[in-house]
Amino acid sequence: MARKKKTKKTGLQSFFSKKKKKRSSRKNSASFVSGLKIAMSIMFLTILIAGGAIGLIYMDRYVKNPAKGGTGNKSSKIKDGSLKLIDPPIWLNQEWVDKLIATTGGKRFPLNETSAKNVVDRLRTLSWLKNVQVQTTPEYLTVKADYRRPIGLVRLGRGRKICLDIDMTVLDYIPVTTIPVIEIKGLASAKVPKPGQKWLAEDAAAAVELLNWLYTMDLHFQQEKEQGRNDTVSLLEKKIPGKPLLDEIESIDVSNFTTRKSRSASNIVLNVTDGTKIYWGAAWNQANIYFEADEKDKLARLYQFFMDHHNTLTGTAKYIELRWLEDSIPRPR
Repeated sequence: MARKKKTKKTGLQSFFSKKKKKRSSRKNSASFVSGLKIAMSIMFLTILIAGGAIGLIYMDRYVKNPAKGGTGNKSSKIKDGSLKLIDPPIWLNQEWVDKLIATTGGKRFPLNETSAKNVVDRLRTLSWLKNVQVQTTPEYLTVKADYRRPIGLVRLGRGRKICLDIDMTVLDYIPVTTIPVIEIKGLASAKVPKPGQKWLAEDAAAAVELLNWLYTMDLHFQQEKEQGRNDTVSLLEKKIPGKPLLDEIESIDVSNFTTRKSRSASNIVLNVTDGTKIYWGAAWNQANIYFEADEKDKLARLYQFFMDHHNTLTGTAKYIELRWLEDSIPRPR
């Protein structure tokens, strides 16, 4: 069998053969580098995406649980609320409430301690409030205070009016419709202090004290009436008035207080709405000085006369004398 002859490559063939080998190795090397770059890019993107997710989770936790001093989210924003009066008196009508709201500066307030303090400071400027307390709740600013009840009314010059409470504190005038506020006439001095201050006028104080006793009597009978509402026999036995006596009093005159004008005339006179005069006499706790009937006896006889005439004082007598026990109360017309 004949052998194949090995053909010896010429120099040119050998050169190109080496070139092909070199090109092949370079091609393999380039492919490896490209693959490595792609792998690194994929790893980088994977790390970046994972890091972003971790960052978002951390930011979400930061927003939900802000550190002290952080801005927080909408849920941490201070809420607004309105005022809520705690146990206001029954005579507090809408005009008084409107004045209270106007003094605070609005109807809605931030529910925080700063707002509560501001409301307290403003309400303390009202002459008819004392011991003001304001507290913050999730829905309201609650206002608790002592209200000065107006008892007497005094007319000053140029249509100005003021009221007085039992402590003789001067109050800004605001109309009251649910309780009687009786005008005081014949005062010796018209120099009235500013609202919120006490007036040291003895004649005005005597009028206020008597009016407060009449109010207390009316309130007592009203409570008795409510307790025995379903017991008609009990009401008849107690002889409870059907309405407040003070509703029929138009004014109280102290022009002859401590006998300024006449020794024989009554120091204090109550004027009924129809013009009937009730001669009360001396100031409270001063009856013995003028040898008059005791104050409690005067009250008892006045209310008895009121009930005997079907719960009215109008059209019953020319005048009603309470100073002397030996005199009959009514003076026929």
